Amino acid sequence: MSDARPNRREQKARATRRRILVEATRLFARQGYHKTTMTDLAAAIGMTQGAIFHHFPSKEAILHAVVDRLARGLEAYRACLEGPPSASGVRRVVDLMVVHFKQQPEATICLAALATEFAGTDDPIVGRILSAYGAFVDAFAEALRHHPRVSDPRAAAVSFMGAVQGIAIQALLRRDEVSIDALARGFLEMLSDW
Repeated sequence: MSDARPNRREQKARATRRRILVEATRLFARQGYHKTTMTDLAAAIGMTQGAIFHHFPSKEAILHAVVDRLARGLEAYRACLEGPPSASGVRRVVDLMVVHFKQQPEATICLAALATEFAGTDDPIVGRILSAYGAFVDAFAEALRHHPRVSDPRAAAVSFMGAVQGIAIQALLRRDEVSIDALARGFLEMLSDW
């Protein structure tokens, strides 16, 4: 009978892969995928390019793994919408974004940065990005289906996703001017008035 727990070597490999993905997320969010070189990534994590290629066969494989990681992160936002549709569900989504932003701001905006960079191209990553957004958009559209003032729930859900990511982008851009907490509070106050 074999032990199902990963051995030390597997644990170290997983930790290294995670470090690569965290740093790639930061660089892709800040510089874009195309402007980030493998040299940049290797320098940022203190590894050789060869060591990175031991874990990922190509820069494109890293991109796909980053998008997959961010997609898993979006599951937490979808979970905030479970139950009957309510303003508290919207608040939970925004509050969760603030928590995530404080932990790793680049992860909060990376998918938006990649979506912007690849929009209008035929690159297969566009489908993966849309799929990553899909679980949240579908859940939010369903929650809005019976809202008396929303005529197109899917459009409203996509717009909400863009607005919440926009808050995170503005928080990075204006970090010396206004906090993420103030931006989130302002957004929620504006929604409550409408």
